[in-house]
Amino acid sequence: MNQLPKAPESLRYGKVKIVFDRLTEGDTERGFAPGYHFKILNTNCVEVGHFNFRVRDSEHVRLAAGHIGYEILEEHRGHGYAGDACLAASQWIADIAQKVSQEILITTDPDNIPSIRTIERIGATFLDEVSVPIGDPHYLRGSYRKRRYRWRPASIV
Repeated sequence: MNQLPKAPESLRYGKVKIVFDRLTEGDTERGFAPGYHFKILNTNCVEVGHFNFRVRDSEHVRLAAGHIGYEILEEHRGHGYAGDACLAASQWIADIAQKVSQEILITTDPDNIPSIRTIERIGATFLDEVSVPIGDPHYLRGSYRKRRYRWRPASIV
């Protein structure tokens, strides 16, 4: 993990500020990429969810988790916080992706309409729908298919 660039303390866009919380360790045997975990705060400084950026590729990242992950707490959904969190980090992500020649993928379950709307709102392009590998943690919790999108964050900023 010491090879990862330093994370910004916080970034802002729209109705959110994302605050760096911790680095997440990868697990090469399980295909988990190292990355960054941020808390998402709204304009009242209330924590409304979290945002992850995974650096590097693996089958797990390409076919299940994606490079970007977010979760908004149920009581705070519907305000555009996830999209704003992505856009807050977009230039920083673009800089890292360029340094490591990494394509940025975002995935979602085919029936997760709010997440599909978020992904499309930030300008990601639909690539395809794929099967999640048997044995992947997403598969084991009942997520058998993923829609995959390519995001070019520098083009949005």
